Amino acid sequence: MNRGPITLTALLALLLLPVPADAEDRPGATIPREDLEKIRKAAPDKPIVAPKKPRKLLVFSRITGFPHKSVPWGAQALRVIGEKSGAYTAVLSDDPAMFDKDKLSQFDAVAFNNNCGNPVQDPQRRKNLLEFVAGGGGLVGIHCAAHIDWAEFIEMLGGWSVNHPWNAGSTITLRIEEPSHPLVKMFGGPTYQHTDEIFQFDRYSRDRQRVLISIDTKQTNMNVPGIFRKDGDFGLAWIRGHGKGRVFYTEFGHQEDIYWRPVILAHYLAGIQYALGDLQADATPNPKK
Repeated sequence: MNRGPITLTALLALLLLPVPADAEDRPGATIPREDLEKIRKAAPDKPIVAPKKPRKLLVFSRITGFPHKSVPWGAQALRVIGEKSGAYTAVLSDDPAMFDKDKLSQFDAVAFNNNCGNPVQDPQRRKNLLEFVAGGGGLVGIHCAAHIDWAEFIEMLGGWSVNHPWNAGSTITLRIEEPSHPLVKMFGGPTYQHTDEIFQFDRYSRDRQRVLISIDTKQTNMNVPGIFRKDGDFGLAWIRGHGKGRVFYTEFGHQEDIYWRPVILAHYLAGIQYALGDLQADATPNPKK
């Protein structure tokens, strides 16, 4: 039965997660103060590159599918990253009316924060977003943004998260495909140990995007149920052009503690600055040889 959209406030009630009395007094600020302080401490204290002009990022957190408990943590992390680094100002919202053309035009990029389901249903608002990105705007997708039931969006994003053979709390080895690339150099080398829920993707092709992080299948347990890809190509983070716009997707973001891991927050910042148009990065597709 379709119970309708889940707002940030309703999400907390649904999960019976208490909102502490000393929570930050901001829209969507429904996380314990101690966690907010962890996020502030872990967030980068300067931008990857200086913004060319003041930047504005819409952080959209509306959910109509599986309600990730970590959504409020993600919203606050993206706000804090911009605030602390000075790279951008974030506006937190779960209102689909933000995709009305006059509202959307105030932003340089839109971040979809773990929005499983069908968070933008109005055909005109969908059209507005597609035109916004193709016309030169930016799109950022975090974790379950790759499970939005909207074919044109998934095509623009670059992949559909079919399942997660590696469940929450799984530790895998990441293959950092270009350790010197500005969006992943913070990982510090060709491999990196990461604990999270890890998706497997369909509607995904290296012919259409530049894959920056994938699973190192030689150093990760591949004897888990649900794996269907036969080519051994398990991309997890990538960038791509869409018309005149820029798209950044990263799989990382299922668990609350991810949002106070310094390397991940630096990765977010680099991807966001790419999507905003400030960080120049090569998005040429890199077909697997």
